[in-house]
Amino acid sequence: MDKYLIVGGAGIVGRFIAGLLADAGHAPIVIDKEPAGRAFDQRVMDALDLPEDAPELLQAATVLVLALPEEVALQVLERYAAHLASLRLLVNTCSVQQPLQASAARLLPGLPSLGLNPMFSPTLDCRGRPLLLCEREPGADGERFAELLEQGGMRVSRLPPDEHDRLMAVCQTLPHAAVLAFALAVQRSECDPGLLAALAPPPMQTLLGLSARILDNPPQTYWDIQRHNRHGARQREYLAAGLDLLHQFCRQDTPDAFVGELDAVRDYLGGTHDHHARTCARLFRLLNTTQGETHDAASGKPSVLDAQGSQQGGGVAGDPAAGPAGHHR
Repeated sequence: MDKYLIVGGAGIVGRFIAGLLADAGHAPIVIDKEPAGRAFDQRVMDALDLPEDAPELLQAATVLVLALPEEVALQVLERYAAHLASLRLLVNTCSVQQPLQASAARLLPGLPSLGLNPMFSPTLDCRGRPLLLCEREPGADGERFAELLEQGGMRVSRLPPDEHDRLMAVCQTLPHAAVLAFALAVQRSECDPGLLAALAPPPMQTLLGLSARILDNPPQTYWDIQRHNRHGARQREYLAAGLDLLHQFCRQDTPDAFVGELDAVRDYLGGTHDHHARTCARLFRLLNTTQGETHDAASGKPSVLDAQGSQQGGGVAGDPAAGPAGHHR
């Protein structure tokens, strides 16, 4: 039977993988500086100290899971490579796959290496949700791990590491950059945040909720997604160019160019436009209903605190169902 060693197992993604393994009848060993919060077999220590403090764990592991930020995962892999006598499969949960996969190919040639990227918050029920799997070289050990994920009810898709990073630059780096830019801009507006919460229409509520979601998660996650995806710079450049283009439109006397550009976006979205429009309509109905349910007793208008509370209760700002995170995400 495989011996699973999860480094970084007290983090959100690490606990998620440890839970999947435990539910499938395995007994993973968790390494982390913080308690994992569940009755796992855990050794509390710094991941970089493992080769000196507990070398027997590395030597016995047949599956090593690195549930760590990119920079730390690369350091750990360099440190562990000479101590993995029994290893048959390396698994990582990095938001960006190419750097670690390239390092694994250099340090552990021929060893199957999987990258896992849940496209949802690991605190949610994983059944029916998408997960991306990156495999350097197909093999039986990797396929068994993929089957474990599918048995957990996830929809597993496979991509090569570089293609994964290109897609995630659009799916994760770009939207996070847009929300982060909005958050930095609204802070500089110097408007009363309580008044914004009380008066914000649904688009503003949505952006404030997304900003709060990012602020509620470890900043390292978003730093990794922005800093380490080599395709992310191009998406941020496109985002900045879009704002420059909007500035140009606003200096013109007619909206013709502006309308033409929006028509081009509609053509690009094609048949997916209606799906996205329905999703937005459902979200805005939720926001409008939630905001309208609580009113100031004297004025009949939503109060500042009620509006803030409605955002927290509406499944957008403070609800884990609002989405990742990646891990992500």
